[in-house]
Amino acid sequence: MMIETPRLPDIQEKVAFLSAAASYPVEADRVEVLETHMSWVFLVGPQVYKLKKPVAQPLFDFTSVDGRYKNCVEELRLNRRLGGDTYIGVEPLSVVAGGGLVLGGKGVPVDWLVVMRRLPAEAMLDTQIKLAALDYRRVTVVADLLARFYLAATPIPLTEEQYLQRLRGGISENYRQLIDYSLPGDRVKTACDQQRSFLEDNAVLVGRRAAAGRLVEAHGDLRPEHVCLTEPPVVIDCLEFSRDLRIRDPADELSFLAMECEKLGEQRVGTILFEVYRTITGDEPPASLIAFYKAYRASERARLAIWHLDDDYQESRGPWRQKALDYLSIALTHGERFAG
Repeated sequence: MMIETPRLPDIQEKVAFLSAAASYPVEADRVEVLETHMSWVFLVGPQVYKLKKPVAQPLFDFTSVDGRYKNCVEELRLNRRLGGDTYIGVEPLSVVAGGGLVLGGKGVPVDWLVVMRRLPAEAMLDTQIKLAALDYRRVTVVADLLARFYLAATPIPLTEEQYLQRLRGGISENYRQLIDYSLPGDRVKTACDQQRSFLEDNAVLVGRRAAAGRLVEAHGDLRPEHVCLTEPPVVIDCLEFSRDLRIRDPADELSFLAMECEKLGEQRVGTILFEVYRTITGDEPPASLIAFYKAYRASERARLAIWHLDDDYQESRGPWRQKALDYLSIALTHGERFAG
Protein backbone atom coordinates (compact mmCIF):
# COMPACT_ATOMS: atom_id res chain seq x y z
CA MET A 1 0.00 0.00 0.00
CA MET A 2 1.40 3.35 -1.05
CA ILE A 3 1.22 6.18 1.48
CA GLU A 4 0.60 9.55 -0.14
CA THR A 5 2.89 12.35 0.98
CA PRO A 6 0.83 15.45 1.75
CA ARG A 7 1.41 18.39 -0.52
CA LEU A 8 3.26 21.13 1.31
CA PRO A 9 1.58 24.54 1.27
CA ASP A 10 3.28 27.49 -0.36
CA ILE A 11 3.84 30.75 1.44
CA GLN A 12 0.69 32.38 0.04
CA GLU A 13 -1.40 29.54 1.44
CA LYS A 14 0.24 29.94 4.84
CA VAL A 15 -0.48 33.66 4.89
CA ALA A 16 -4.07 33.09 3.76
CA PHE A 17 -4.59 30.47 6.48
CA LEU A 18 -3.11 32.66 9.20
CA SER A 19 -5.10 35.68 8.03
CA ALA A 20 -8.32 33.65 8.19
CA ALA A 21 -7.39 32.12 11.54
CA ALA A 22 -6.69 35.59 12.90
CA SER A 23 -10.23 36.69 12.04
CA TYR A 24 -11.88 34.01 14.17
CA PRO A 25 -12.98 34.05 16.94
CA VAL A 26 -11.39 37.45 17.73
CA GLU A 27 -13.37 40.63 17.16
CA ALA A 28 -12.63 42.07 13.71
CA ASP A 29 -11.49 45.42 15.10
CA ARG A 30 -8.74 43.69 17.08
CA VAL A 31 -7.20 41.89 14.11
CA GLU A 32 -4.52 43.33 11.89
CA VAL A 33 -2.22 41.78 9.29
CA LEU A 34 0.97 43.70 8.50
CA GLU A 35 3.73 43.08 5.98
CA THR A 36 7.34 44.13 6.52
CA HIS A 37 10.52 43.66 4.54
CA MET A 38 11.20 40.28 6.21
CA SER A 39 7.94 39.09 7.80
CA TRP A 40 4.19 38.95 7.96
CA VAL A 41 2.86 40.03 11.33
CA PHE A 42 -0.57 38.95 12.58
CA LEU A 43 -2.00 40.97 15.47
CA VAL A 44 -4.65 38.78 17.06
CA GLY A 45 -6.38 40.09 20.17
CA PRO A 46 -3.79 40.09 22.98
CA GLN A 47 -1.11 38.30 20.95
CA VAL A 48 1.15 38.81 17.95
CA TYR A 49 2.35 36.10 15.54
CA LYS A 50 5.33 36.75 13.28
CA LEU A 51 5.90 34.61 10.17
CA LYS A 52 9.28 34.97 8.44
CA LYS A 53 9.36 35.39 4.69
CA PRO A 54 11.34 32.75 2.72
CA VAL A 55 13.94 35.28 1.60
CA ALA A 56 17.74 35.46 1.58
CA GLN A 57 20.20 38.34 1.89
CA PRO A 58 23.97 38.34 2.28
CA LEU A 59 23.58 38.28 6.08
CA PHE A 60 20.81 35.67 6.42
CA ASP A 61 19.00 32.87 4.63
CA PHE A 62 15.36 32.19 5.51
CA THR A 63 14.59 30.11 2.42
CA SER A 64 14.40 26.82 4.37
CA VAL A 65 11.99 25.87 7.13
CA ASP A 66 14.96 24.92 9.31
CA GLY A 67 16.57 28.31 8.73
CA ARG A 68 13.38 30.12 9.71
CA TYR A 69 12.99 27.94 12.81
CA LYS A 70 16.53 28.68 13.99
CA ASN A 71 15.98 32.40 13.45
CA CYS A 72 12.73 32.32 15.43
CA VAL A 73 14.50 30.62 18.35
CA GLU A 74 17.31 33.16 18.21
CA GLU A 75 14.86 36.06 18.05
CA LEU A 76 13.14 34.73 21.15
CA ARG A 77 16.41 34.31 23.08
CA LEU A 78 17.82 37.70 22.19
CA ASN A 79 14.67 39.72 22.72
CA ARG A 80 14.01 38.30 26.14
CA ARG A 81 17.10 40.24 27.28
CA LEU A 82 15.18 43.55 27.13
CA GLY A 83 11.67 42.35 26.30
CA GLY A 84 11.18 39.82 29.09
CA ASP A 85 7.87 37.94 29.01
CA THR A 86 6.65 39.98 26.05
CA TYR A 87 8.20 37.14 24.04
CA ILE A 88 6.03 34.08 24.72
CA GLY A 89 7.57 31.38 22.55
CA VAL A 90 7.85 29.76 19.12
CA GLU A 91 4.89 27.83 17.66
CA PRO A 92 4.75 25.47 14.69
CA LEU A 93 2.47 25.87 11.70
CA SER A 94 1.78 22.26 10.73
CA VAL A 95 0.15 20.32 7.92
CA VAL A 96 -2.20 17.47 8.89
CA ALA A 97 -3.83 14.60 7.03
CA GLY A 98 -5.73 15.87 4.03
CA GLY A 99 -3.40 18.83 3.62
CA GLY A 100 -5.01 21.16 6.14
CA LEU A 101 -3.02 23.60 8.26
CA VAL A 102 -3.10 23.94 12.03
CA LEU A 103 -1.34 26.38 14.31
CA GLY A 104 0.40 25.06 17.39
CA GLY A 105 -1.03 21.54 17.02
CA LYS A 106 0.00 18.09 15.85
CA GLY A 107 1.19 17.43 12.34
CA VAL A 108 4.28 18.00 10.24
CA PRO A 109 5.77 21.46 10.90
CA VAL A 110 5.97 23.44 7.66
CA ASP A 111 6.83 26.77 9.27
CA TRP A 112 7.36 28.48 12.61
CA LEU A 113 6.10 31.66 14.20
CA VAL A 114 7.38 33.87 16.99
CA VAL A 115 4.55 34.52 19.45
CA MET A 116 4.50 37.75 21.45
CA ARG A 117 2.30 39.55 23.88
CA ARG A 118 0.67 42.50 22.17
CA LEU A 119 1.90 45.79 23.57
CA PRO A 120 -0.33 48.87 23.89
CA ALA A 121 0.25 51.06 20.82
CA GLU A 122 -0.29 54.21 22.85
CA ALA A 123 2.67 53.31 25.10
CA MET A 124 5.24 53.09 22.29
CA LEU A 125 7.85 55.84 22.37
CA ASP A 126 7.28 56.97 18.78
CA THR A 127 3.52 57.21 19.33
CA GLN A 128 3.91 59.24 22.50
CA ILE A 129 6.28 61.63 20.74
CA LYS A 130 3.89 62.10 17.81
CA LEU A 131 0.98 62.72 20.18
CA ALA A 132 3.02 65.15 22.33
CA ALA A 133 2.12 62.92 25.29
CA LEU A 134 5.59 61.83 26.37
CA ASP A 135 6.13 61.22 30.09
CA TYR A 136 9.82 61.99 30.65
CA ARG A 137 9.81 60.04 33.90
CA ARG A 138 9.11 56.91 31.87
CA VAL A 139 11.99 57.82 29.54
CA THR A 140 14.27 57.93 32.59
CA VAL A 141 13.15 54.43 33.58
CA VAL A 142 13.84 52.97 30.13
CA ALA A 143 17.19 54.79 30.06
CA ASP A 144 18.03 53.07 33.35
CA LEU A 145 17.04 49.70 31.83
CA LEU A 146 19.32 50.24 28.84
CA ALA A 147 22.27 51.56 30.86
CA ARG A 148 22.20 48.58 33.22
CA PHE A 149 21.89 46.23 30.24
CA TYR A 150 25.07 47.69 28.71
CA LEU A 151 26.89 47.70 32.05
CA ALA A 152 26.15 44.00 32.62
CA ALA A 153 27.01 42.93 29.05
CA THR A 154 30.24 41.06 28.33
CA PRO A 155 32.75 43.32 26.52
CA ILE A 156 33.53 42.31 22.94
CA PRO A 157 37.30 42.00 22.35
CA LEU A 158 38.00 44.11 19.27
CA THR A 159 41.26 45.99 18.79
CA GLU A 160 41.34 49.70 18.12
CA GLU A 161 42.17 49.13 14.46
CA GLN A 162 39.46 46.49 14.03
CA TYR A 163 36.84 48.88 15.36
CA LEU A 164 38.06 51.78 13.22
CA GLN A 165 38.04 49.52 10.19
CA ARG A 166 34.43 48.49 10.87
CA LEU A 167 33.37 52.12 10.89
CA ARG A 168 35.40 53.00 7.79
CA GLY A 169 33.86 50.05 5.98
CA GLY A 170 30.37 51.15 6.99
CA ILE A 171 30.95 54.67 5.69
CA SER A 172 32.24 53.31 2.38
CA GLU A 173 29.25 50.98 2.03
CA ASN A 174 26.81 53.80 2.78
CA TYR A 175 28.50 55.96 0.15
CA ARG A 176 28.52 53.25 -2.50
CA GLN A 177 24.87 52.33 -2.15
CA LEU A 178 23.55 55.87 -1.82
CA ILE A 179 25.40 56.82 -5.00
CA ASP A 180 24.16 53.67 -6.75
CA TYR A 181 20.56 54.72 -6.02
CA SER A 182 21.24 58.19 -7.47
CA LEU A 183 20.86 60.31 -4.35
CA PRO A 184 22.47 63.75 -4.82
CA GLY A 185 26.15 62.91 -5.26
CA ASP A 186 27.52 66.12 -3.76
CA ARG A 187 25.46 65.74 -0.58
CA VAL A 188 26.35 62.06 -0.20
CA LYS A 189 30.03 62.81 -0.71
CA THR A 190 30.01 65.67 1.79
CA ALA A 191 28.30 63.59 4.49
CA CYS A 192 30.65 60.64 4.06
CA ASP A 193 33.75 62.84 3.80
CA GLN A 194 32.80 64.53 7.07
CA GLN A 195 32.58 61.16 8.78
CA ARG A 196 35.85 59.89 7.29
CA SER A 197 37.65 63.04 8.37
CA PHE A 198 36.34 62.71 11.89
CA LEU A 199 37.65 59.16 12.13
CA GLU A 200 41.08 60.16 10.84
CA ASP A 201 41.33 63.15 13.16
CA ASN A 202 39.96 61.29 16.19
CA ALA A 203 41.32 57.78 15.67
CA VAL A 204 42.66 57.62 19.23
CA LEU A 205 39.35 58.77 20.76
CA VAL A 206 37.25 56.33 18.73
CA GLY A 207 39.66 53.41 18.90
CA ARG A 208 39.96 53.77 22.64
CA ARG A 209 36.27 52.84 22.92
CA ALA A 210 37.19 49.33 21.79
CA ALA A 211 40.41 49.19 23.79
CA ALA A 212 38.53 50.17 26.97
CA GLY A 213 36.06 47.29 26.52
CA ARG A 214 33.09 49.52 25.69
CA LEU A 215 31.83 47.41 22.78
CA VAL A 216 29.05 44.95 23.64
CA GLU A 217 26.48 42.73 21.95
CA ALA A 218 23.73 45.33 22.00
CA HIS A 219 20.18 45.58 20.64
CA GLY A 220 21.25 46.57 17.13
CA ASP A 221 18.05 48.36 16.02
CA LEU A 222 17.12 50.67 18.87
CA ARG A 223 14.38 52.82 17.33
CA PRO A 224 11.50 54.64 19.11
CA GLU A 225 8.95 52.19 17.68
CA HIS A 226 10.77 49.39 19.51
CA VAL A 227 10.59 51.05 22.94
CA CYS A 228 7.46 50.58 25.05
CA LEU A 229 7.07 52.84 28.07
CA THR A 230 4.92 50.49 30.13
CA GLU A 231 5.53 49.55 33.76
CA PRO A 232 8.04 47.99 33.56
CA PRO A 233 9.32 49.23 30.18
CA VAL A 234 10.26 46.77 27.46
CA VAL A 235 12.41 47.01 24.34
CA ILE A 236 11.55 44.69 21.44
CA ASP A 237 12.58 43.73 17.90
CA CYS A 238 16.34 43.58 18.25
CA LEU A 239 18.46 42.83 15.19
CA GLU A 240 18.46 39.06 15.59
CA PHE A 241 19.96 37.76 12.35
CA SER A 242 23.53 39.07 12.72
CA ARG A 243 25.63 39.08 15.87
CA ASP A 244 28.24 41.14 14.04
CA LEU A 245 25.75 43.96 13.46
CA ARG A 246 24.70 43.84 17.11
CA ILE A 247 28.25 44.60 18.27
CA ARG A 248 28.02 48.28 19.15
CA ASP A 249 29.40 50.97 21.36
CA PRO A 250 26.52 51.80 23.76
CA ALA A 251 27.17 55.47 22.97
CA ASP A 252 26.56 54.60 19.31
CA GLU A 253 23.29 52.80 20.07
CA LEU A 254 21.98 55.56 22.35
CA SER A 255 23.00 58.18 19.77
CA PHE A 256 20.97 56.28 17.19
CA LEU A 257 17.86 56.28 19.39
CA ALA A 258 18.37 59.96 20.21
CA MET A 259 18.74 60.78 16.49
CA GLU A 260 15.52 58.93 15.63
CA CYS A 261 13.67 60.81 18.39
CA GLU A 262 15.06 64.12 17.11
CA LYS A 263 13.75 63.23 13.65
CA LEU A 264 10.29 63.00 15.23
CA GLY A 265 10.79 66.42 16.82
CA GLU A 266 11.80 65.31 20.33
CA GLN A 267 15.14 66.67 21.56
CA ARG A 268 15.02 65.92 25.28
CA VAL A 269 15.03 62.12 25.05
CA GLY A 270 18.69 62.05 24.00
CA THR A 271 19.67 64.28 26.90
CA ILE A 272 17.95 61.97 29.39
CA LEU A 273 19.44 58.84 27.81
CA PHE A 274 22.99 60.10 28.17
CA GLU A 275 22.51 61.64 31.62
CA VAL A 276 21.29 58.32 33.00
CA TYR A 277 23.91 56.34 31.08
CA ARG A 278 26.76 58.49 32.43
CA THR A 279 25.47 58.22 36.00
CA ILE A 280 25.14 54.44 35.94
CA THR A 281 28.19 53.46 33.87
CA GLY A 282 30.64 56.27 34.56
CA ASP A 283 31.26 56.51 30.81
CA GLU A 284 31.19 60.06 29.42
CA PRO A 285 31.33 60.01 25.61
CA PRO A 286 32.15 63.51 24.29
CA ALA A 287 29.59 65.52 22.32
CA SER A 288 31.68 65.27 19.14
CA LEU A 289 31.59 61.46 19.27
CA ILE A 290 27.82 61.46 19.83
CA ALA A 291 27.38 63.77 16.84
CA PHE A 292 29.57 61.47 14.72
CA TYR A 293 27.52 58.41 15.68
CA LYS A 294 24.29 60.27 14.86
CA ALA A 295 25.60 61.24 11.43
CA TYR A 296 26.92 57.75 10.74
CA ARG A 297 23.66 56.05 11.69
CA ALA A 298 21.58 58.61 9.78
CA SER A 299 23.60 57.76 6.66
CA GLU A 300 22.99 54.08 7.31
CA ARG A 301 19.25 54.72 7.71
CA ALA A 302 19.28 56.59 4.41
CA ARG A 303 20.83 53.51 2.80
CA LEU A 304 18.26 51.17 4.36
CA ALA A 305 15.41 53.46 3.31
CA ILE A 306 16.56 53.56 -0.30
CA TRP A 307 16.63 49.76 -0.39
CA HIS A 308 12.84 49.81 -0.23
CA LEU A 309 12.73 51.06 -3.80
CA ASP A 310 13.29 47.39 -4.68
CA ASP A 311 10.37 46.14 -2.57
CA ASP A 312 7.62 44.20 -4.27
CA TYR A 313 4.93 44.63 -1.63
CA GLN A 314 2.20 47.21 -1.38
CA GLU A 315 3.96 49.86 0.73
CA SER A 316 6.89 49.98 -1.67
CA ARG A 317 8.58 52.90 -3.38
CA GLY A 318 6.28 55.81 -2.51
CA PRO A 319 7.84 57.60 0.48
CA TRP A 320 11.18 55.83 0.66
CA ARG A 321 13.28 58.13 -1.53
CA GLN A 322 12.13 61.14 0.50
CA LYS A 323 12.91 59.29 3.74
CA ALA A 324 16.42 58.62 2.46
CA LEU A 325 16.86 62.31 1.62
CA ASP A 326 15.59 63.29 5.08
CA TYR A 327 18.14 61.03 6.77
CA LEU A 328 20.88 62.36 4.52
CA SER A 329 20.01 65.88 5.68
CA ILE A 330 20.25 64.74 9.30
CA ALA A 331 23.66 63.23 8.62
CA LEU A 332 24.87 66.51 7.14
CA THR A 333 23.51 68.52 10.04
CA HIS A 334 25.36 66.46 12.62
CA GLY A 335 28.42 66.36 10.39
CA GLU A 336 28.61 70.13 10.51
CA ARG A 337 28.60 69.94 14.31
CA PHE A 338 31.59 67.65 14.67
CA ALA A 339 33.38 69.07 11.63
CA GLY A 340 33.19 72.56 13.00
